[in-house]
Amino acid sequence: MLRSLTAVGVVLAGVLPLAALAPRPRLDNAVASWFPAHDPHLGAYRSFLADFGADEVVVVQLGGGDGPGLLRLVGEVAEVAAEAPGVERVLGPHTAFPTAFELLSDPELGGMDNLGTCGWVLSGPLNGALHLLDLGPSPRARLFLLLAPGPPRERAALEAALLPFRERARAEGRELLLAGQPLVNLELDRAAREVDRVAMPLLVGVCVLVLLAALRSPRAVLALLLPVGLGVFASEGLLGLWGGSTNLVVAIAKPLLFVLLLACGFHVAVATLDARRAGASAERAAWRAARRKAPACLLALFTTAIGFGSLALSDVGPVRTFGLCTAAGLGLGAPLLLLLLPGLLALFGGRGLPPRDSVGPLLARLVGWAESRARWVLAVALLCVLCGAGAARGLRVQPHAIDYFPADHWLRRDHERLERDGAPLVGLELVVRGARPLHTDAEALASLDRWARGIVAAEPEVHACLSLPLLYREAGYRTARQDAMPAGFLLPDVFAKRAEEFSPFVADAGRALRFSLVLDTLGPREVERLRERLEASFRAAFPADEGLELTLTGSYELLMHTQRSLLTTLRESLLTTAVLMQLVLFVALGSLRVGFAGLLPNAIPVAVLFLFMRGAGMGVDVGTSMTAAVALGIAVDDTLHFLHAWQRHGTHATATSTGRAILFTSLVIGLGFLSVTTSRFTPTRDFGLLCAAAMLAAL
Repeated sequence: MLRSLTAVGVVLAGVLPLAALAPRPRLDNAVASWFPAHDPHLGAYRSFLADFGADEVVVVQLGGGDGPGLLRLVGEVAEVAAEAPGVERVLGPHTAFPTAFELLSDPELGGMDNLGTCGWVLSGPLNGALHLLDLGPSPRARLFLLLAPGPPRERAALEAALLPFRERARAEGRELLLAGQPLVNLELDRAAREVDRVAMPLLVGVCVLVLLAALRSPRAVLALLLPVGLGVFASEGLLGLWGGSTNLVVAIAKPLLFVLLLACGFHVAVATLDARRAGASAERAAWRAARRKAPACLLALFTTAIGFGSLALSDVGPVRTFGLCTAAGLGLGAPLLLLLLPGLLALFGGRGLPPRDSVGPLLARLVGWAESRARWVLAVALLCVLCGAGAARGLRVQPHAIDYFPADHWLRRDHERLERDGAPLVGLELVVRGARPLHTDAEALASLDRWARGIVAAEPEVHACLSLPLLYREAGYRTARQDAMPAGFLLPDVFAKRAEEFSPFVADAGRALRFSLVLDTLGPREVERLRERLEASFRAAFPADEGLELTLTGSYELLMHTQRSLLTTLRESLLTTAVLMQLVLFVALGSLRVGFAGLLPNAIPVAVLFLFMRGAGMGVDVGTSMTAAVALGIAVDDTLHFLHAWQRHGTHATATSTGRAILFTSLVIGLGFLSVTTSRFTPTRDFGLLCAAAMLAAL
């Protein structure tokens, strides 16, 4: 029988590594990837893209040095950027004021001597809104690169094309600043790769070192790591075969699976060593430990898989994938830990006996001390949970993904500098639709222009509004040097001559107009309140009987919707996971009293996590939004092992054997998570720190 089970384990060891040959999941941190196809926000955004093209923008600002040299550099950057993949349009002084740009940048045509004759062009409404060119004492120019939605490789190619100009500008005594959400998404992709290439190997390395110190048997450590590693790689292989994508949230599933499977496998390894100390052979000790620990391991894996699998009900795509991936990995881990691991322990058992246990008796005395002071222990635990519940109410959401990067990261530095300079880094897209063509309707355009200018005047967060009326006013300014739209009868002719320039702001044969608001970087709540005020102002300016409709959308609006959903995900995932895990705990233990006894120890790590987040001023982001469910999953695993052993063997034996496994598991996993805090990426660092704190609290 034992040889048959060992053979099954060997077969598993031969088959499951094939999962590593499966295609790797593609990276996708784009804002739209967070929403299901039926989400109305995503539907409105896709409709916007179909009508008007892209709204993702990369801002390039160049400044310093002499004016003509700066303009020549601007022209070269614009030429290279226009050829980069994914760039649909480049808006800058070379396109807005082509004649003036050519005269001012060419010394043979007079260069800056022409500023007196053509400088008035720079005082028009378009330059006033975007500050494309400022030739004052400190000359400065801006380029806006409008991008089509595309894969990370296109963003990487654009970045690679632009970054050399930073060095050239520095060599010429100038400055080049570069920022935009597409570049932030590219850095998020790199951070997700960092989890695989840096954080995961570091976590495994630290865990191996602590396992060697705890088990004092390299063979046992190798036997334990093989099935755990196979379970992690098999889950990723399934995701690749399924055609799913990964991002920062999904990447967390790999270290999480590693520690959960390691925790269960460690119980089997410790039980095997105990049986070896009792005089059993390596083979009999391994399979005796597997039979003894199988119920608790199966219940722990099943309970945790049910809890994380419940996240598959989430509307947020990455959270759903995270839940499915984790549940599948835990399901694959059950046969690996209960068939392959005992076979490997039997094979690698060695000849000598394990060293004498000196930790178990100390733990037995500690647990006995806590038993004798049960009321005090319960009072402290309840106080901790109540404080944690209060801390959870005050958690805030990170307003922008730029805060995920360290303060000295070049992208964050450039973003913050451009924001101080008033550059339009984020925008909110407004689409006005009517039953009739609006693009040449002078009366409607004048009313819409008054409404848009009123928004800029009334809302301090809004710096400008780019729209068809603004472009008409710029055309009128070029003709009469007055900030006013051309006469109504001239509009069709003006539109026909500038159709290509006006096309990003007109769709549906003129029945849909685009108004792009240039904003400060706002948080989710501020954007929602601004949205409400904009809708109210539009309805006040254009009653329903006028037949105009307003839609608010854009990638930044989607991003803020994502950020708002993170806090909702934190609460809903925690509640769903807690309820399902506790129900399974009641059934598995066969006792309501014992199940309720496990409720408080499971809640304490989550409460400590909330207290830690509140005390450290951490916001809810893509890393921390999942930590509460992770803390609960870790706590339930060891709680179930402890209670299952306590029901059968009593307090002393449970503290000596199972308690020792819990102690070493907590130390191994806690130190492994602490190793992740070396990451420079804030969500990864905070995830490791919070999980380590949860492990300590669970212990």
